[in-house]
Amino acid sequence: MKAEDLQLKHRVDIATIIVAGIKNGVSIATILDQVSVMPGGPRSKTSLYKIYRSDIVNAKADIQSKLGAKAMEMALAGDVKMLDLALRSKAGWSPSQTVVESESDEADENTTAIDDLLTLLKIKQAKPTEDAEDE
Repeated sequence: MKAEDLQLKHRVDIATIIVAGIKNGVSIATILDQVSVMPGGPRSKTSLYKIYRSDIVNAKADIQSKLGAKAMEMALAGDVKMLDLALRSKAGWSPSQTVVESESDEADENTTAIDDLLTLLKIKQAKPTEDAEDE
C-alpha cells in the first residue's frame, strides 16, 4: 500500500462520483481511473474499497434492487422472456428439466417397496386372487 493511500479520508465529492458511476453502469476500474486523478482520490482498488466500501455496496444494492423489482414486475405482467429469466435465476428452473411420465402394463414396474424387499429376501408372496382385487 502506498504511503499516500494511508492518509486518505472519505470525501463526499468522490463518493458522489463513485455512486453515480455505479448507478450508471460504469465499471469500478473506470471509476477508479476517474477519481484517482482527483486530489485526495484513491490510487488503487484496495484503497478505493477500503475508504468507499459502504458507498459502493449501497449503490450496487440499490441498483440491483431496482432492476430486480422491474424484472419481477415485467415477469408477473406476462413478459415471456422476463418470466423465463426470473424462473431461471430465482426459482432454479431450467428448460431442460422435464418430467417423463409413462404408463406400462408390465407387472414388474408395478411393485411396491415391500414386494422388492420380499424378492431380495427370496420370500415367496402369495398371489392375490381376483376376488381380493375387486374389494
